[in-house]
Amino acid sequence: MPAPSKLSLYSVDVASSSSDLAWRAAEDGAASGTAFLVGEQTAGRGRRGAVWSSARGGMYLSILLRPAIASDAFFGLSFIAALAIREELAARLVGKDVRLKWPNDVLAGGGKICGILLEARGDTVVIGTGVNIAPVMPVDGARLPPASVHDLGGLDVTPEDLAESYGRNLLARLDGFVQAGFNPVRLEWLRHCAHIEGQMRVSTGADVVEGLFVDLDSDGALVLRDDTGDLNRVTTGDVELMGRP
Repeated sequence: MPAPSKLSLYSVDVASSSSDLAWRAAEDGAASGTAFLVGEQTAGRGRRGAVWSSARGGMYLSILLRPAIASDAFFGLSFIAALAIREELAARLVGKDVRLKWPNDVLAGGGKICGILLEARGDTVVIGTGVNIAPVMPVDGARLPPASVHDLGGLDVTPEDLAESYGRNLLARLDGFVQAGFNPVRLEWLRHCAHIEGQMRVSTGADVVEGLFVDLDSDGALVLRDDTGDLNRVTTGDVELMGRP
């Protein structure tokens, strides 16, 4: 079995995005665990082509991985990343409820504090993570208002400190995922889920699926129960939380 990846963290003041740097490093043969922290992104991106606001003061980190797993298990990497950053944020926001929203957003203080973007090319994966540390302005069209670490009381948190501890946490979890598979990840994710037994609306492109969240499937899919009692699996889409019935 390959040795666990070691974190090699590089800081760059300004770049188009941390993930662009990681992919360039991948093309040059960089090792798994190579990571880039960017002070300000000029072209940050989120899921499904969305723009990620990247003003100075946030943590914009991308980690290059060459995981010793089949590509059909790559979906689990976004869940371990979400768990890793949730754990680090919860440790710094004592007394605050830090929760996870499918597929890989982190919520705190009634808003979105973190987003994660996983990109895969062949056997290589780059996980980009953006955390609002300093206060940020609202984003037009966002379903949830932005939350920030400083607004929630984490005044001594810096991007460098958070990136270092999060990167090490993620790589340790990756080693566990390679050895034990997705089920332990799934069970931990469910313990921190923001929408257990909550009503959800998921836009999957041309279709909209609504239902009560009942489970996370073994492949990371949402399982929703609609008002007829039928179970529907959702593997991709934009989620709107509608509260409890």
